[in-house]
Amino acid sequence: MRTPGVVAICLLCGLMSGCEEEARTAADRRFDSEVVRTVNNIGVENAIITQHTLYPYHFDVDGERLNELGQRDFAVLARHFTEHPGLLNIRQDERISPELYKARVALVTRRLREAGIDPARMSLSDAMPGGTGVRSEQVVMILRKNADLSAKPSSGRTITQ
Repeated sequence: MRTPGVVAICLLCGLMSGCEEEARTAADRRFDSEVVRTVNNIGVENAIITQHTLYPYHFDVDGERLNELGQRDFAVLARHFTEHPGLLNIRQDERISPELYKARVALVTRRLREAGIDPARMSLSDAMPGGTGVRSEQVVMILRKNADLSAKPSSGRTITQ
């Protein structure tokens, strides 16, 4: 009679330790997932800051308001610009009318002020991220021009810009 009681207690202890192990493993998995998510978020935020650019796809289609992605990226940039002065590119694109572009720039300027960012510490531009400020349309024209020149027979001269 004593042996079955001891066996039952041992089985109960074994089951309880197994449940504890499963709970700990699930907690470890949640922790690991959160660490990976955090590292990914840091990487995404660093990329947003490095580009420091709001593209037309950050805004509502044919509208001046930031869409969900635009709001997220703007929040990352605003946090960065509260501590670091810098340049924010707002890309126009050939499909965006000058009036709509001005409205988008006005919205972003207002939102920067609302975030407590001194406009004197900021520059707004329609530049390429990391570029020299040449509009993308001009880059395409330069590339086409260079492609046309390279397709012609060489005269032995070196062309410099």
